[in-house]
Amino acid sequence: MPSTKFSRGEIMRKILILIIMSLFSFVSIGNADVNFAGKTVTWVVPFKEGGGTSRFARFIQPFLKKYLPGNPDVQIMHIPGGGAIKGSNYFEKNAKADGTFIFGCSTSVIVNVATGNPLVKYNLSEYRPVVLLPQNTHWFTRSDLAEPHDLSKIKERKLVLYALKTPASADLFHIWIYEKLGIKGAKPIPGLSSSGGYQAFLRGEIHLSSHGAANYVKKVKPEIEKGKVVDLMTLGIIGADGSVSRNPLAPNAPTFPEMYEKVNGKKLEGDDLEAYYAIGAAWSQASKAMMLPADASDEIVKAYRDAAIKMTNDPEFKAKAVKALGPFPLIIGEEAGEIIKKAAVFSDTTKKQLNAALKKHKFTYRVQ
Repeated sequence: MPSTKFSRGEIMRKILILIIMSLFSFVSIGNADVNFAGKTVTWVVPFKEGGGTSRFARFIQPFLKKYLPGNPDVQIMHIPGGGAIKGSNYFEKNAKADGTFIFGCSTSVIVNVATGNPLVKYNLSEYRPVVLLPQNTHWFTRSDLAEPHDLSKIKERKLVLYALKTPASADLFHIWIYEKLGIKGAKPIPGLSSSGGYQAFLRGEIHLSSHGAANYVKKVKPEIEKGKVVDLMTLGIIGADGSVSRNPLAPNAPTFPEMYEKVNGKKLEGDDLEAYYAIGAAWSQASKAMMLPADASDEIVKAYRDAAIKMTNDPEFKAKAVKALGPFPLIIGEEAGEIIKKAAVFSDTTKKQLNAALKKHKFTYRVQ
């Protein structure tokens, strides 16, 4: 059998190819075999313990431990301060890309980015979302001030007080909402949190109030059943295709687009519709989220998303999730990433809309 001779250059090239192939094989096997055994995952929550984002993390924590490869310990680190900026900046600076750091995002975190807060050091739109927990906002008033689902008496009032913690927070959206509905008497009481505002509402000190899903079920519905409070509207459930459906917790209450059409005699469209979608992404679809840092590998992201899917199919999760998290299904995967980008990057048109509402109501704060 004739022998085959290779030049030294050909031999070196073949050896180099074999080395490269073996390296690719090693990297591929290493990335595919994500395993957190013996490790601790730190979940950074930029709020104090007991808030909505904290409760979201606490509920998911044991399921994450159960379904992540290697069953790592999962600890929650609360870093409140600066309207969520302190903890968010901490995550940006300290998070490792190896899957041992995850971030608890919320509407407040998103608003800090979308409105151009100069203290923000985190690039939220580049983070890798694992799970989004949609929520929705309910607006209501006292039964002596309005009929259910009817703003006509509210619009006639010369003074309509509502709580507003700060226009640099998610409360900014209330200003826009009331402006678009023509509630000219709407005036805020600054410095009141959502819970403080609701207590002021119950005491009769303010006229309009709002809550998210969990507090609506726990605190507001009993007052509605007593006849003391009436529903006005909800923000509406925004689908991936842009459709808007009613909130199942208040199926008779119109959505904001429905109320807008009712009071203005025309459909929500153009710049107003664009702003609504941006607000909806930040305030509703991405209300709570679990995210990985921007430089986490695709393999790590997949491991987390696979764990999230297994979690949602867990019988214990199914039995407890609606009460703990609300009735809205989790958003997992690439769709979550698109929502975060839409929520975290407001267009110039949307910024103009928000600033026009701020200016009209004599706020000095401006969206940058």
